[in-house]
Amino acid sequence: MRISIKVALVVVTLAFFIVSSNAFSRNSLESSMSAATTPKVAVIGGGAAGLAAARVLSRNGIRPVVFEKDAASGGVWRRISGSKTRPMYKGLRTNLPREIMAYREKPWGSDGVDRSYVTHQDVAKYLQDYEKEFDLGQFISYGTQVTQLTVNTDTCSRFSPQRDDAGDDEQWPKITLEWKQEHGSSATEQSSSDTFDAVCVCNGHYAAPSIPNLPGLKEHFRGNIMHSVEYDDPAQFEGQTVLCVGGRASGADLAREISMHATRVYLSDTTCAPLTNGGQPHTSDNVMWVPRTMSVEEGSTIRFGDGCAVAPDNVDTVIFCSGYDYQFPFINDQSCLDFQVVLGERRIKPLYEQLWHAGYPNLAFVGLPHSVVPFPCFELQMEAIVAQYKGARNLPSKEERLAAAEKDANSGGPKPPGRIQDTHFLGGFQWDYCRKMAKIANIYDDQMESFIATNKAIYDHAGKERKSLFPGGPDTYRYNCYIRKDEDQSFEVHKYTEKKDSNVPDLNVETTVSN
Repeated sequence: MRISIKVALVVVTLAFFIVSSNAFSRNSLESSMSAATTPKVAVIGGGAAGLAAARVLSRNGIRPVVFEKDAASGGVWRRISGSKTRPMYKGLRTNLPREIMAYREKPWGSDGVDRSYVTHQDVAKYLQDYEKEFDLGQFISYGTQVTQLTVNTDTCSRFSPQRDDAGDDEQWPKITLEWKQEHGSSATEQSSSDTFDAVCVCNGHYAAPSIPNLPGLKEHFRGNIMHSVEYDDPAQFEGQTVLCVGGRASGADLAREISMHATRVYLSDTTCAPLTNGGQPHTSDNVMWVPRTMSVEEGSTIRFGDGCAVAPDNVDTVIFCSGYDYQFPFINDQSCLDFQVVLGERRIKPLYEQLWHAGYPNLAFVGLPHSVVPFPCFELQMEAIVAQYKGARNLPSKEERLAAAEKDANSGGPKPPGRIQDTHFLGGFQWDYCRKMAKIANIYDDQMESFIATNKAIYDHAGKERKSLFPGGPDTYRYNCYIRKDEDQSFEVHKYTEKKDSNVPDLNVETTVSN
């Protein structure tokens, strides 16, 4: 009787073990199958473009892996005091209103109270709030620098188009990334690697300062030479004579700040106003607006173009406000990728629509176009990218993409006569580009058109006001406060004046409505 009981217990125990083992095996297999079929997408960079990528991917059910080399997100908007390698400086205030800078999902401003042109601290805070609101931090690996990108040409990404859909033998390969990550206060590094179905490169384009070749500079100039990326505090130029080479946003802003401390500031600009009175440049207080800097001659004499009669020989510091080159240190000869970035050209190829690698669209470069309203552009680029992941398949064939990429690379940009350095320039052409991205993403509708058109209206007004002022002079346009009117694709703008005895601006009763 006891033996029968023992046998029964053994049988029951064995049966339970078999059932449990089968259940465990089935769950493990299902888990493994789920992991094996879930696409893996990497994002290189956790700045404004990387955050937009993480948000659009996660909103569409794709869990991204974001690699950020800094200790926190924010990208270029995260100022580090004393840094000589980051473009953010102490007194920077945006040259675009926050009402159009904002991501579409997170409106900013339009309160009719505060100034629309905000500080870099304000932008950094906005990005932090965006990250928190959409819980994007869970996807980001901080202190992690990607060191190598390699295309595995003998593999097939889960996002690769099916032969029946593509109509050809096109195949998008998987991509392997290698990275190093700092661990703990000891700053020890650990190297790792993984393979992904797609990669979104969002590393920005403010890391490699571009300095033009100025004849005679090294041989004859006796003063200090620097790039605007090294600039932080204008007080260091107290009593100096300074030349800012480059008259776009950074050049004009630096000239204005430095003029409050320097004896004289020359702002050298290729779009300088015509000279008067036998080659005399225009002047506002101690800022002189001069043509292109042509050369430095013996005695540290600096020559400007267009027959300028002014040729200073007492310049203490030359600051090159000449922009940046694109840089992708993780793409090289070992990457198995047709990819060209020539120093000084500011041109990347082969790219389809300034976004996708023309050969392998599962490799995308977000945020390359310049002279645009960046954050909304990042969003729409990512919407178009994710649409392909979800099966939109509305990109042309590989042959057509490569042909279009070659044409774009040789076009000199959309603005005639064009030049290589303007390949990725958009400016006023950005709105049609945004519409195209929205259409590729299948999200273009009346609401999207109102969003884009309102951005354009405010952008045009802000640009007209900024360009009407003497560059390097008072930045009165930055006291505007815009209110969006998306329902009729227009806006309201209030003019502010600042009290002399207070930092609190007064509201001028003048109000402008535009459409």
